[in-house]
Amino acid sequence: MSEEELQQMRDDVRCETTVRAIEDILWRFNEDHEDTVTVYDVIGLVVESLIKEGMCPACIAEAMDGAYDRAKADVNTHISEDEESRPVAKRDNETFH
Repeated sequence: MSEEELQQMRDDVRCETTVRAIEDILWRFNEDHEDTVTVYDVIGLVVESLIKEGMCPACIAEAMDGAYDRAKADVNTHISEDEESRPVAKRDNETFH
């Protein structure tokens, strides 16, 4: 393997590890703060902070839209707990609401 391929593999592993860590933090947050502050509030605060730090709001919105597309998520309809199919990956068949 070339050095570039090795670097790409390392970057991919770091990215996956970071995503899993963030996902675990959000799940723990949801478990610890049921009915007080939602995970959506936290995500909103993160986005707000990124924008205040100078990140482009349009780029953030495009990234979020891309994530919804990749997950095949319908952003216009809430998914009820009794539906069998859900568009996003979940832990133990849970969906945040």
